[in-house]
Amino acid sequence: MSMLLPSGSPRMRTVILETLPPRAKLYGRALQGIFKRAGVATELPPLRLVRPSVALDPEQIGRYARVCGFIPEHGVPVTFPHVMAFPLHLMLLTDPAFPWPAIGLVHVSNSVHLRRTLHAGQALRIEVESGPLVAHDKGQAFTLHTRIYRGGEAVWDADSVYLKRGVASRSGASLAATDTPPPVLLREARWQLPAQLGRDYAKASGDFNPIHLHALSAKAFGFPRAIAHGMWTLARTLAALQPSKQLGAAHVHGDFKSPIFLPAETTLWTAASSATARDFEVRDLAGERQHLRGRFEWEFP
Repeated sequence: MSMLLPSGSPRMRTVILETLPPRAKLYGRALQGIFKRAGVATELPPLRLVRPSVALDPEQIGRYARVCGFIPEHGVPVTFPHVMAFPLHLMLLTDPAFPWPAIGLVHVSNSVHLRRTLHAGQALRIEVESGPLVAHDKGQAFTLHTRIYRGGEAVWDADSVYLKRGVASRSGASLAATDTPPPVLLREARWQLPAQLGRDYAKASGDFNPIHLHALSAKAFGFPRAIAHGMWTLARTLAALQPSKQLGAAHVHGDFKSPIFLPAETTLWTAASSATARDFEVRDLAGERQHLRGRFEWEFP
């Protein structure tokens, strides 16, 4: 069921969703979108999708935590709300007015801001909306905003930047760059990633993009083997770095630098700038190729 409501923005259209379409229908729309002709866009459809009340399901949290390496003492994983919002991301990306196919988009970066401690069983309001276009030297990038509320209070938000390769980038500000020299990172862990990791994460997260599931489906989209989900790599890193207790607040930023072809062996490299902040990279086994780079800062309740 959906209902249109006026928005504070004169251009933004808000759609309230009491229930979600079946997953098969969403992925059917994504597959049909492959035939969409990619062109130059000057803006994204002004659309906001809202689920007014979604429970933090303890069983789903547990499945996600086990796949990503979180322990019960961590409470609700800091990246878990992304999973709750993902169906709305997919609905927006497969909307008929969206200019590019959802399959084939590259997840460039993700920023997460945990504002309040979350607990299983709580009901949350989830909002996802199209954001600005972002200039990129390999195509056109754009932002999706996610905002989550509990009882009217903002408790979690995130910005996801995606890239459509091969189309002219004629709109948007450039991705923010930093002149700060990178810290010296030390190797902290080595991970073995099995071939079925993409399927395991898909079952826990609902992200069944075929490039992650099997070598055959990945080859259909130009990859030699299935690749790990970028959000799994980010979550696995945070699980390794978070102290064994719940967080009161946190800020995470991750840049996805190159795909991890499954199966794989990867290494985690970190540097502590303070007692509650870590810079990190996930690299290949030799420590030469970057897969993920970012920063994790946290506060305790």
